[in-house]
Amino acid sequence: METPPVEEICRRFGKLYVAAIADALDDAGLWHQVMTDVLPLTTDMAVAGVAFTALGRPERSTDRSVRLGARMIDELSAGEVAVFDCAGDRTVGHWGELLTNGAMARGAVGAVIDGGVRDTGAILPLKFPVFNRFRSARDAKGRWNVVDMQSPVVCGGVPVHPGDIIVGDSDGVVVVPRAIAMDVLVEAEATVRTETEIRQRVQAGESVGALYQQYERF
Repeated sequence: METPPVEEICRRFGKLYVAAIADALDDAGLWHQVMTDVLPLTTDMAVAGVAFTALGRPERSTDRSVRLGARMIDELSAGEVAVFDCAGDRTVGHWGELLTNGAMARGAVGAVIDGGVRDTGAILPLKFPVFNRFRSARDAKGRWNVVDMQSPVVCGGVPVHPGDIIVGDSDGVVVVPRAIAMDVLVEAEATVRTETEIRQRVQAGESVGALYQQYERF
């Protein structure tokens, strides 16, 4: 079977939900692909796209010539998700309104921040999916800086490589390694079909316990 373009793969992932994708990854022996404590700003946010990674570190410089955060936004492409490894910093807003507007202008589809977000009131009307750990009004300037991009990172405890597939919804964010994305997609689609059938039978009054024994994907 010919592998479809990544845009089509992401479109199909976007029709699924994170829990089903996580189940498919479990079945593939990958038990730790869901980020811990990285959740959407609002529960109606969802994203499916290709990871563009950034690594940051706490540091005191205010020299604009060495600050890569804004320049990183200029490197984003259509269909990508900005994924920030914030190196455990729990003090600043690593993502804000201006970065959101820049990402949107370049066709990016979301941001996953293992850290803080600020300018929340300005981001929400933009309907741009942002997933994060916490909110902070503190500026990153003089406190934290992006030091590398498009290198392997760890976000929410999950390794992320540039080009991996990122899917997020109200349950959180899951990382699908690019090399097995198509296999996971097919398995997750089958899981969703089965769960839809089970749901209909449960709603019709059938025994949940009996159905649990009947379906392997339950």
